[in-house]
Amino acid sequence: MKIYKVKVNGKLYEVELEEVKESAGSISAPAAAPAAAPAPAPVAGGTKVPAPMAGKILDIKVAAGTKVAKGDTIAILEAMKLENEIKSPAAGTVKAICVSKGAMVNNGDALIVLE
Repeated sequence: MKIYKVKVNGKLYEVELEEVKESAGSISAPAAAPAAAPAPAPVAGGTKVPAPMAGKILDIKVAAGTKVAKGDTIAILEAMKLENEIKSPAAGTVKAICVSKGAMVNNGDALIVLE
């Protein structure tokens, strides 16, 4: 690690920088790669449809037993004042609804289970 002094808008800051080595045309660093959006995970007897982000469930567009096609809107999630349509990742039948209208969810929480 090397320590450098940086002046930003007249204010002096000390920063530590880690040296990165280049090998075989690529740069490697110990930092973790950003996480990809969670893929639907198999659940006992079905596929979990996860919330792609934290927010509030405004509407559930399906009921248990409803047949859905890949890409059908299954729920509406409000995040940062925007309404986001949650689409079915696969064709199937709604086995269970894990959330209710008005519920707050976190990224990755199960919304619906398909079979």
